[in-house]
Amino acid sequence: MYITQMSLKTNWLLVLGMLILFFVLRYTGTMIAAGATVPGGIFMPIFVLGSLLGAIAGIILIHFNIIPASCYLNLIAMGMAAYFGATEGTPISAILLVTEMVGSVNQILPMTILTFIAYFTSMTLGAKNSIYEALRMEILAK
Repeated sequence: MYITQMSLKTNWLLVLGMLILFFVLRYTGTMIAAGATVPGGIFMPIFVLGSLLGAIAGIILIHFNIIPASCYLNLIAMGMAAYFGATEGTPISAILLVTEMVGSVNQILPMTILTFIAYFTSMTLGAKNSIYEALRMEILAK
C-alpha cells in the first residue's frame, strides 16, 4: 500500500489518535511484562515503540507540510534508531541495526543526527545505564 500525501492529510487526526493509542497500549504492556519478570525480550518492544514515535512525528510533520509524504517511512526508521539508541545507550549499534533492517542507506545521515540527539538528551536527563544494566542492577538488589 502506497502512502500518499492526500491519504495522510485526509484522516490525519484518526491516524494520529490510533498511533498514540497503540503507543500507550504497547508501552503499558511492555512495562507490565518487564515488571512481572515474564520471560521475553525487551529488544523488539523498543523497536516497536520507536517506530510508533517515528510514525506519530511523521503524521504531524506531513500534516503541517514540513516534510513530504515520501519521507514517512524514513521517519519511522529514524524513530526506531533514535529510541533504541537513547534507551540502550548505544547509538552506533542502533544506527547499524536499523540500517540493516531497513536495507537502505538513504536515511543514514538524518538517522545518525537524530539518534545522537536522542542519546545525548537521554544522558543529559540522567540516564546513566542502558536498560539492560538497569535490569541487572534491579535483580542484584533483590
